[in-house]
Amino acid sequence: MKSLFEQNELAGIPLKNRLIRSATHEAMADEAGRPREQLARLYERLSRGGIGAIISGFLGVHRQSHGYPHMMLLDRDEHIPDYQALLEPTKKQGTPVIAQVAHLGGKFHASMVKSDVLAPSTKNYAPFGVKARAMTPGEIEETIDAFVQAIRRCREAGFDGVQVHAAHGYLLSEFLSPHCNRRTDSWGGDTERRFRIVGEIMRGARQEVGDYPLLLKISGHDWDKNGMTVPEAIKLARLFQEAGGDAVEVSSGGVNALDMSRTAKIPVEAILNLDPQYTKYHPGAKKILAVLLPLGVKNPRPIYNYNVEAAARIKEQLDIPVIVVGGLRKLDEMEQVITEGKADYVALCRPLIIEPALVENFLNGKQDRSKCIDCDYCLLGVLAGPLRCYMGKLPG
Repeated sequence: MKSLFEQNELAGIPLKNRLIRSATHEAMADEAGRPREQLARLYERLSRGGIGAIISGFLGVHRQSHGYPHMMLLDRDEHIPDYQALLEPTKKQGTPVIAQVAHLGGKFHASMVKSDVLAPSTKNYAPFGVKARAMTPGEIEETIDAFVQAIRRCREAGFDGVQVHAAHGYLLSEFLSPHCNRRTDSWGGDTERRFRIVGEIMRGARQEVGDYPLLLKISGHDWDKNGMTVPEAIKLARLFQEAGGDAVEVSSGGVNALDMSRTAKIPVEAILNLDPQYTKYHPGAKKILAVLLPLGVKNPRPIYNYNVEAAARIKEQLDIPVIVVGGLRKLDEMEQVITEGKADYVALCRPLIIEPALVENFLNGKQDRSKCIDCDYCLLGVLAGPLRCYMGKLPG
C-alpha cells in the first residue's frame, strides 16, 4: 500500500514524498519574461518546507502566449541561463522542479493584448474582455514547434521534467474541449482530432528530448456547455499515455467557470480592486458591479476535494501515475487519497502560498490542516503584483 510520506519515483524523478506543489502563476518575471531572484527564493523556501516536488508557474512557449502580467517566458535560447540561475538554489536542496509550459490561447487578460488573440475557434471571452480568432493550420504548426522547442529549453535549463498545460481553458485545453473547439478540419471534431495538437507536441518532443519526463495537466470536467466530462477526460488521458506520456495531473475548469479554484464567496472586493479591468471604474460603478458580479459568476460546489473522484475514475483506466489537485486541505484526507488508491500524488496550490513549510509542519505534527481560508484573493492579486497570501483582506 502506498503512503503519503514514502520515498518514490515519478517518471524516474526521485521524490521524498507524494506531495507536489501544483503549478501556480507567481507573477515574478520581468517584462521580457525572465524569472526574478524573488522566484528563486520562493522555490528555495518551498524546498526547505518539505515538498516532494515543485511544478513551476506557467512558462509561455511563444511571445503570443504571454497573457498575464509578469508571466514567465521561455521562447528563446538566450533565456536558458536565467532559468539555470533560478533552479540553482533549489537543486542544492535536492528538490526536483518540473516546468509547466503553456500557451494561454483565448484566455488572455485584456491588459496584456498587443496583437491577435488566438484560439481553436473564434470566441468572445467576456470575463477577460477579449475576442479571439480561429488559428490557421500554419499557426497551429508554429505553436506545436514552440511547445517542442520550449520543452527542449527546459531540459537544457536543468528542469527535472515538463508538464504540458492542457487544463483551465487555456489553448491546449480549448483544443481538447468540444465547447471551444468547433473546427471542421483535422484539428477538431472527434476526440482523436481534438487531441491531435497534444499528440503532435508529444511526438516532436520525444524526437528532441528522448525519455525526458513529460507530464500533462487536464481538466477532468468543467462547467462549459457541451464541455469537458470525466468520460471524455478518460479518453484523452489514455491517448496521452499511448503517446508516451509519463503522468497526468487532474484538475478542473474551463473558459467560463471559476472551477479551477473554488471559494465560499465570490471575491468581489478583490476583483474590483486588483483586476486592471475594474480598478479604473468610478466608485459608483463599482458599487453596482459589487451587486451584479456575484449574480453573473458561477461558484461551483463543493469547495473541498472536488477533483478526487474524477481523478480516481481516470486512474482506473491508466497505467501511468495520476496526480490530483483541488481543495485538499486536511492531512488525513490527503493520506486517504493515497492509501485508497484514488491518486498516486496530491498536489497543493493555495495552501503553499500561505504556508510554504506546510509539509514540514505536517511531518513534525505541528498541524494537521492548512490555514488557507480559500478566499481566492491570491489568484487575483497576481494581476497587480507578485504572488502572496491576502487572507481575505486587501492592503490598507
